[in-house]
Amino acid sequence: MLKDIDVRHVLSLRNSMILNLSSNGGSKIEISTNSHDRKIYRIMEKFHAHIYFTDNEIELAQQVRNDLIRAIPQLTYVGELIPKPIGPHSRPMFEIHIPAAEIDHIAPVIDKKRAGLSVLIHPVQDDELAAHTVFARWLGEKLELDLNILNPIKDTQRIKQSGT
Repeated sequence: MLKDIDVRHVLSLRNSMILNLSSNGGSKIEISTNSHDRKIYRIMEKFHAHIYFTDNEIELAQQVRNDLIRAIPQLTYVGELIPKPIGPHSRPMFEIHIPAAEIDHIAPVIDKKRAGLSVLIHPVQDDELAAHTVFARWLGEKLELDLNILNPIKDTQRIKQSGT
């Protein structure tokens, strides 16, 4: 069974679990409370944050983007403003990528700098539906997403086909 686990939880599990990092760069970890019942978990290495805006807030969104770039040097990616809804996102937005190890420090900075804009923060994991719902954190107003695009059945089939 393959499950997603936030890298921050590995340390809390370490004392009570048997850990075995695989040879694929540490993106998977075997965790179990005993040696007979091992489960494989995928470590979440990064989070995405989507900062939403309306047509009337483009200048504000650009200012928020610039403020985040200056305030958070740990960001691994800062996208351009996307002026129309795309994918599951119901409003224009821009995206930033956050290392998982930094999420607890960076999320409050995003909250402080968002200037009233809605922000979705979610882990990057195979089950995109769960990432955008169960494991999602909203700053500001929670917006509707097109969840039909995020089909966990397709994700599961893709995982099985790729052999991971």
